[in-house]
Amino acid sequence: MSEIYILGNGAMANAIALGLEDKYEITIVARDESKNIISKPNIKTISYKEFNLEGKNVILAFKPFALNDVAKMLKGEARWVVSVLANTTFEQLHVIKAQDYIKIMPNIAAKFKSSTTAYLMEKSLFKDEILQVLNTFGKSFLLQNEKEFDIAMVLSGCAPAFLALVAEALANAGVRGGLKNDLSYNLTKATFESFSALFNQEHPALIKEKICSPAGVTIKGIEALEKRALRAAFFEAFLASSQK
Repeated sequence: MSEIYILGNGAMANAIALGLEDKYEITIVARDESKNIISKPNIKTISYKEFNLEGKNVILAFKPFALNDVAKMLKGEARWVVSVLANTTFEQLHVIKAQDYIKIMPNIAAKFKSSTTAYLMEKSLFKDEILQVLNTFGKSFLLQNEKEFDIAMVLSGCAPAFLALVAEALANAGVRGGLKNDLSYNLTKATFESFSALFNQEHPALIKEKICSPAGVTIKGIEALEKRALRAAFFEAFLASSQK
């Protein structure tokens, strides 16, 4: 199996490691290897002091502000570098030496092999190899430039948190209406699964149109949401997350 080194040991780093572990030899490189939260025999953890970049396939999954500090600890030139660092340009990534650079923005569903991953390549020297890696932990979508990537990363990386807030609100509303917590949570979870099946086949506007009957209960709920400017709230959240 090919080796991949993941620099960082936060939620995203660990999600990617878990999504890749059955097809690649994974080593997590961390400042403090004792803080690794994955206890699996086939995922190793080493410190930066033990790591040499030369000829390695590397995924950067630490916080963007740490880029320059991490670069100072690295020696050699990587074969390829895949960056998960938000709002970081290719030019900024060049502080870490590599033959080629790829920017990606997955989400933490990578650990279930269900990530939606936006990606942008600089030279495409290892295109097929990189796509195989990305498609191991979910679906990947090619972007054409950094402007597109900065927008797409909100949908692929941030939107699951937005939807989690929606799910929590719906479950809480069910409790407010009188349902027990567990029942409301399970109904909400199953409803998201139902919506996913519908969304895979139809445009959201058509789904809404089919559910809303004249003067019915659903259209009244839609009216209440529109009065609260739900659409505008998502627009503002999207723009806030996309700003550098």
